[in-house]
Amino acid sequence: MLSRSQFSIILGFAIVLGVIAALVDIPFWILIVVILLITAAVSYLPIMMNLYITDDMKKVERFLEARLNQPIFHFYYALANEDIFQVEKALRDVREKYKKAHYYMIYSVTYAAYKGKLVEERDSIAQIKQPALRLYYEGLLAIEEEELERASQLASEQKKPWMKEAILAEVAVNRGNHELTIQHQQEAIRLTHGLQRYLLVKKYGVAGGTRG
Repeated sequence: MLSRSQFSIILGFAIVLGVIAALVDIPFWILIVVILLITAAVSYLPIMMNLYITDDMKKVERFLEARLNQPIFHFYYALANEDIFQVEKALRDVREKYKKAHYYMIYSVTYAAYKGKLVEERDSIAQIKQPALRLYYEGLLAIEEEELERASQLASEQKKPWMKEAILAEVAVNRGNHELTIQHQQEAIRLTHGLQRYLLVKKYGVAGGTRG
């Protein structure tokens, strides 16, 4: 749904383009295509910026707060802010809204990782279709099971740099190496943008410290 400002921008472009089209005799179908492209850009660019590009965490937080009526955004916001009641409510809403089991499964595994109970989702982890994501949770599961060498090996196989650093950060935590923990946490944050960066900053703390 378009915000008031987005609607105003699109309307303004439409009026200007309409005047230009009338002056230079641009075909009507071209005008419609251009307006549709502008509408798509105005609608989706803010989403793409906040999810994948920006390093401004206040913008990401405001973006999520404005969309708490959407289960997925509600889930990530509640998780980042450690509101367990709202996380579980959002998780139920995700399951009700998105009927495909594998879609809900990802969020269930994410929540299990937050609780440190990935062992309960072992079968779900094995079913994750994205190789990097599956490997990431396998690494975190190995840490839960105190198989730190295996976790380090899985981290070395990880193709997503921030996931590798996040796993190594948890390995360092479990080995009691505070300095190395901070180093890997900060590197994981540096390698991310948008929503993922927001989640890591919230998890580790602004200065890159461990949660709790």
